[in-house]
Amino acid sequence: MHTHSENSAARYGIVAQLLHWLVAAMVFVQLGLGIYAGNLPVSLARLKWLSWHKALGIILLALVLLRLAWRAFHSPPALPAFLPRHERLLALVVHALLYAMLVLAPLSGWLYASAAGLSVTVRGLRIRNLVERNPGLAAAFHDTHVIFVVVLASLIVLHVAGALRHALRHDGIMSRMLPWRRT
Repeated sequence: MHTHSENSAARYGIVAQLLHWLVAAMVFVQLGLGIYAGNLPVSLARLKWLSWHKALGIILLALVLLRLAWRAFHSPPALPAFLPRHERLLALVVHALLYAMLVLAPLSGWLYASAAGLSVTVRGLRIRNLVERNPGLAAAFHDTHVIFVVVLASLIVLHVAGALRHALRHDGIMSRMLPWRRT
């Protein structure tokens, strides 16, 4: 028996949809926070905004891992047979890279904060550093974090463009991830 929480052959269930849209919203907030805080002069305000960015990064990483765990036990709907082979391949590659960047971008940020000696706190709970303080390593992790974020942003543009293409074609693919049903 199919419940609304489970994925069906035709669409994603409400849990997958909720995780998708929550992660999407958090990624956009994180991109904005990172750009804003990164461009502030060294100040208490910059530290405050970066503290929010780090905390939300840890929460985002946890949500992405939860989403991956859900997906591992709840297969997504198959791509429709009418899609050409190259579109199927592109969708699989973009999704795989999106998931990789959704893990690697926050993880590299956490590694950067750890190596820089900057603590990460989420709701008063201090998160353990992943590596010892090391300025050289911090610089490398910072650069890695920036690269992963740029790749993630580029993949998001591809993903959104693909979703809009499907919406304009009215082929039903985009509506599989929408919480409301098309009439």
